[in-house]
Amino acid sequence: MKKYDDRDRNSILEYARKAQGLKISDMCTDAKAINPKDKGAVGNLIQESYFGIPRNSSSEPDFEKAGIELKAFGYWEDAEKPKADQRLALSKIDFMEFEKEVPFEQSHLYHKCKCMLMMAYLLKLGQKRIDSEIRYVRLYELDKIVSRDWKQIVNDYYTIMGKIHDGKASELSEGDTELLGAARTGDKNSKLEKAPKDDMALPRRFALKQSYVTYLLKEYIVPGNEFNKKVKCSTKEFHIKIPRGKTFEQWLNVIDGKYVGKTAVKLSRLKKIKKITGPISFTDKNAYSRIGLAMLGTTSNKDSYLQKTNTVVKSVRIQKNGKIKEKWSFPNFGVEDIVDQEWEESEIFMYLSEQRILMQIFVEEENGYVYKGHLFLKFTPEVLDEYVKQTWESFKKKVIEGISFVLELRGKGFEICSDVQGKTSGQIGLIKLHARDITYDIDRKHIHGDSREAEKILDDNTVNGRFVWKPQNRDKYGCKILNGDVITKQSFWLNNDFVLKYIRDKKPEIFSNIGEC
Repeated sequence: MKKYDDRDRNSILEYARKAQGLKISDMCTDAKAINPKDKGAVGNLIQESYFGIPRNSSSEPDFEKAGIELKAFGYWEDAEKPKADQRLALSKIDFMEFEKEVPFEQSHLYHKCKCMLMMAYLLKLGQKRIDSEIRYVRLYELDKIVSRDWKQIVNDYYTIMGKIHDGKASELSEGDTELLGAARTGDKNSKLEKAPKDDMALPRRFALKQSYVTYLLKEYIVPGNEFNKKVKCSTKEFHIKIPRGKTFEQWLNVIDGKYVGKTAVKLSRLKKIKKITGPISFTDKNAYSRIGLAMLGTTSNKDSYLQKTNTVVKSVRIQKNGKIKEKWSFPNFGVEDIVDQEWEESEIFMYLSEQRILMQIFVEEENGYVYKGHLFLKFTPEVLDEYVKQTWESFKKKVIEGISFVLELRGKGFEICSDVQGKTSGQIGLIKLHARDITYDIDRKHIHGDSREAEKILDDNTVNGRFVWKPQNRDKYGCKILNGDVITKQSFWLNNDFVLKYIRDKKPEIFSNIGEC
């Protein structure tokens, strides 16, 4: 007999709250049989063992009589701030449902997920997922969230539906939208499904993006705020304010109308921008980035709107010779974790498949760098499979088998190079070190010098058979690989020629008066 009234939302919510403080493994005797890598298994376990609802593939909400869908997800406490472990899967996309246009309120997505019982459990390093403790239980009702989030989720739905309806299901990217995404299920070898206009596409599902789930945790779930209350930004901070009634893209077009054609120097002197940036020195490498962010009314990519929508702003300077000035890196990732990861759960895949990169383009002319407008850079999983997966798998293999190093003399200093795969033809980017400072603690057999002088440097810094360099940076910038060597943190870097080609393909008019690549 159920310990709650499955027809009453309040009864279900009160019973769910009794699970707060419980470990997931305490709910079921056969919890040890769960695959620790299967993130969805936790939700199934809670559904079956705690609520007594048999696992099923029904298109109805889990609590059918009350119209509630159960959603369990993990999160980390990153520097005391919560971070969602994953996107929140909602419902499978039936491509053929959108052969005809379907209003949001009449969609299967809305029917199944208009009211979700969210149960968030805390993940800890070295702890199995099923031993996580349930910390927060909240009822998330789409009709009762703040109007801007509601409108954006609806707008995202129509963007996804429109693409499918127009025969472009195979071209879907999570970068197309802000809060609600069309996430791929399976991998590139999954069976293609029939879609409108004779299109065939890999299976996908609607999902709340990881960045949005993190936002909900930070602003609503953890502090206990109601979902219908607007988050107040500090009046002392500059932040993005999209005018009422406009989408982000529409607003960006308005901004371009104001600033396109102006030099960076002139932009830096505009009262509205100078108020945000303060004095600008163009000898600083972040000068153009600061100007670009100021055009949006903010000072940082940590702006709440940008983080909420998984958008990162990057300035691009195209020189007179047609080359790009900047080199782009993305957040560093846990090298230690890569050994146990598959490609589609890797930090690189998750980041690039969900991320929208807003490029603000400056082109060098006789009177300086001139702002030419914005362009979104986004990746489909299929593109990542083709052009990034091999780079990641090659790096993973090196981490498992061991990386070899060479100390090379460079002028008055030296550089430590590795045999990790470098730039190859057709590659989107490469993996290399990313830190403010370096640190190494590696077996002397794994590194050699390119000259006698280099070998002497190695010998002078070898202790007990290990080459040790800047050990004071280890805790902040180091990561340990399988063979025991400690190397500097790594990240994914986009290749300049890829970014240049992307801009040329999407905005060829920019290159009308500059050199060929």
